Amino acid sequence: FSFFFFKQKTAYEILSGLVGSEMCIRDRFKTYDENDSQKSLFADLVSVLAITMSEPGTNEALQYALIGTRTGITSWGHEYLRTLSGEISNTYKKRVETGGDAELKDLQFLIDEIIPFNMHHNAEPDAVDLCLEINRLPLLVDQCSEHNYERVCLYLLSCASYAADPEDYETCLNVCFKILRLRQAYPEALRVALKLNNLELIDHIMRECKDTAILKQMAFMIGRQRIPYHVRNEEINAIMGNNKLSENFKLVAKDLQVLEPKTVEQVTKSQFDEAKGPLNTSAVDSSKKLIAETYVNAFVNFGFGTDSILAAGANRWFPRNKDTGKFVAAASLGLIHMWEGDEGMNAIDKYLYVPDDNIIAGSYFAMGLTNCGIMNDFDPSLQILLEQIKSGKDICKLGSVLGLSFAYAGSNRVEILDALSTLVIDTNYSFEISAMSALCLGIVFVGSCNVDVLNIIMQGVTDREASTLETNKLSRYFALALGLVFLGQQDKIDASIEAVKVVPGPFGKFMTYTLTFCAYAATGNVLKIQEMLHGCNDHLEAKDSLHQIAAVLGIAIIAMGEEIGMEMVFRTMNHLLQYGEPIIRKTVPLAIALLSLSNPQISTMDILTKLTYDNDKEVAQVAIFALGLIGAGSNNSRLAELLRQQASYCLKDSDNLFIVRIAQGLLQMGKGLMNINPIHSDKFLLSNVGLAGILVATFAATDIQNIICANYHYTLFYLALAAYPRFCVTLNENLEPLPVPVRVGLAVDIAGQAGKPKTITGFQTHTAPVLLAYGERAELGTEEYTSLASVLENFVILKTNPDYIERKIQSLL
Repeated sequence: FSFFFFKQKTAYEILSGLVGSEMCIRDRFKTYDENDSQKSLFADLVSVLAITMSEPGTNEALQYALIGTRTGITSWGHEYLRTLSGEISNTYKKRVETGGDAELKDLQFLIDEIIPFNMHHNAEPDAVDLCLEINRLPLLVDQCSEHNYERVCLYLLSCASYAADPEDYETCLNVCFKILRLRQAYPEALRVALKLNNLELIDHIMRECKDTAILKQMAFMIGRQRIPYHVRNEEINAIMGNNKLSENFKLVAKDLQVLEPKTVEQVTKSQFDEAKGPLNTSAVDSSKKLIAETYVNAFVNFGFGTDSILAAGANRWFPRNKDTGKFVAAASLGLIHMWEGDEGMNAIDKYLYVPDDNIIAGSYFAMGLTNCGIMNDFDPSLQILLEQIKSGKDICKLGSVLGLSFAYAGSNRVEILDALSTLVIDTNYSFEISAMSALCLGIVFVGSCNVDVLNIIMQGVTDREASTLETNKLSRYFALALGLVFLGQQDKIDASIEAVKVVPGPFGKFMTYTLTFCAYAATGNVLKIQEMLHGCNDHLEAKDSLHQIAAVLGIAIIAMGEEIGMEMVFRTMNHLLQYGEPIIRKTVPLAIALLSLSNPQISTMDILTKLTYDNDKEVAQVAIFALGLIGAGSNNSRLAELLRQQASYCLKDSDNLFIVRIAQGLLQMGKGLMNINPIHSDKFLLSNVGLAGILVATFAATDIQNIICANYHYTLFYLALAAYPRFCVTLNENLEPLPVPVRVGLAVDIAGQAGKPKTITGFQTHTAPVLLAYGERAELGTEEYTSLASVLENFVILKTNPDYIERKIQSLL
């Protein structure tokens, strides 16, 4: 007996063995007449062979396919279709460059066969790539089915981040929205609409959806994003207005056994520092020490409704402070009673009638803080604060303006524009009130492109002396206010850039850079990052280098949220530290912090820790503050030890010690239940309001000695706009807590991967509610329930899985 064993050859091995045959076929092909039926058959064969035999760039596979029979294209397999797709793309690019036929009418028959074949044979990324290359994304909408639409949208959304221009970016998102809407995947479609910041699309989704439970889930998503949207249903409005946020936050705190208020000593461990030796009390500013304790107490007991200083002994604490200390002590009540609404107002109300203007003004500020992110029909704080703006004392005007910034952030309320326009324009008011009023307008109308706000802020700038704008440290908030109005709007700033050019000198240049990076925030736009880098190249005198502050911050702001871009920018910051001017070196720690908000990575901590011992005092102070930003709400033990060491090192320097205490308070913000990263929903959405708050505090730190270490440290409260619980709470359809197993692990990018890959790695299983750190993802650990949200963050409504119940019944039978 003879046995013959044959090795199965691959297509490439077979084709490579046909090199000589291919030459013969080509020669034979040329001998046929145009009308010979055999010529088209030979053309099909040559087209297939050309995928391995042709020279790069000749597009021979496509050329012979056009001559061939034009039938059975898909029968030659995936590799042939992938080659044709690449050559169609090359042909399209050449025609666009030369002004030829970009409609590809002669290639349409190939496109009509390739895309459906790929979509129905598990090659969705190939279909999406072809549509992207030839600018035919709408073709995908009709080709999606219930089996592949999730994979198509996931891949398309990941591609959108690398779009060449804003128009392509919006096209990707709009196509995804249409696909998800057609498949009635309303929560996923809403995420895309929120990404586009398009109220019209949000309204379409909310009107089309008839499922009450899904509407509630979408209301939670809108409330998290702080979008000014209302419906007729009071229950849905209450959810969107975050009216139950405080109650649920405290339930989570109770479940984790952290309801008891923390003392300042528990956070700072100051008793151990003092035990090392007697302090030189003449070197330590006692008033600044008390203010630092006020901030630490407010940050650590953020949102818990009680604390260890003001709850029991406010009447003893206020007299120990001086004017500014009383103001921030009263305002800190707003942080402690954050999101409590009416309950918080009742706790603050009694301080409106004390015989001290600083405490009264701070109480108005606290009113805004306690209503931050809360929307209801009664607006209890609006009339009170507007009345003070019209007739109150200057310090009360300031407190009311600051309160409005928080209570109505992102609300687009016209009443606030009418009330504050005079304060911005009229030069008879103090520069502080005018600058904070302009900033308030920027926060209230964030991302709205409101022309009226633009004109008022520009008038406020042009009516003031150029020398005043360049020397006053608060003038930078006029520039930031203007940038916030166009936050995330990309090319819509073109007309505004021209308007800003009328502002002369370094401040005009600073405004241009600020407006640009705000408009392109979190887009990863490489051209704009290069533009910012060019602004850092010049070696200028200090008075002419103001714009370099905005340029350094702009690099980080534009790159934030995109992993590869952030890694490249982090390397760039190392170069700027080595070769940049002093004003650039002072700003680099803040830029590094913006890339890692509430995400204390070891590499980031190491570089910032080295800078805390820099010879330049301001660089050291900014680095300490940056450590607070990267660790905010994380309770990171390594970072806590670094800050305790830093506190011991600068015991006799009141300014440095003040910044260290602020950083320690931020580290344990909300007792470790918070974060301040404005990017959420699995790193997909950017909260404009949250980013606005981060930018205000960051701008304050760009001149840390004259703003935060002086009398304007109340700008630190703006971090509250970005603060939000980092939990995942599972609820039933009646919005009652539903403890279920939840797996929490590091997120894995599965876009474009075949099959059903795991979305998390290194997971642990907990019972909800659970806490999520930066870069972590949660998924249900049981099949008994299904989630109405595709991303398990914030509040997630679960429904009973009917398939699970049916399987359970069958198993019992």
